[in-house]
Amino acid sequence: MIACDGECCRLGGAVTVDSVGSLLRELEPQVRSGVVELDFSAVDSADSAALALIFSLMRTARQAGRALRCTGMPPSFTTLAHLYGVSDLLQA
Repeated sequence: MIACDGECCRLGGAVTVDSVGSLLRELEPQVRSGVVELDFSAVDSADSAALALIFSLMRTARQAGRALRCTGMPPSFTTLAHLYGVSDLLQA
């Protein structure tokens, strides 16, 4: 589930390998058109594909001359980022 309002998109449900493709297709145009925040507070499950989604959307925002902020990230995101050695990139 995605709900966008102004400069923020809120994600809910699962962000996994099964859902990340459709999430990316829906979120990329939003980020290109001005969304600068992704709120993950309603996400109930995630796997490493969630990190790929975040980094891809950060790249899209950077190409549009903006930075993308991620808020409400569940502990599993930061644990995965730490395990993969990319936790510093989530702060960028």
